Amino acid sequence: MLNKKKIFILVGSVTIVIAIGILIFILVKNNRIKSANISLEGTINVVPPPEFMSDAEKTNLNLPADSKIQILKTDESGKTEVYRIIRKEADLVLDPSRVGEPGMVQSGY
Repeated sequence: MLNKKKIFILVGSVTIVIAIGILIFILVKNNRIKSANISLEGTINVVPPPEFMSDAEKTNLNLPADSKIQILKTDESGKTEVYRIIRKEADLVLDPSRVGEPGMVQSGY
């Protein structure tokens, strides 16, 4: 039968091992998140916030004024070339520079 001192040492050791495992898991998970935003050269890739159409632009394109429309691509003059109607948050395109890549869904044609 284990005495109280041995039980205390065993429980303490198990607690320390579990705490170290959780700490390692958190550090590895945070490292993956950070590395996703760092390019091979070591610079941080900053993605600009989404840009949305103004009411005047919606009117010019005969789109409903109450809809939320994200601008994905503009020409040199600033005229919208590609846009996406946002019905839910999952419809947002977080990196508009990917428009046109294979597998990238486009709308606004």
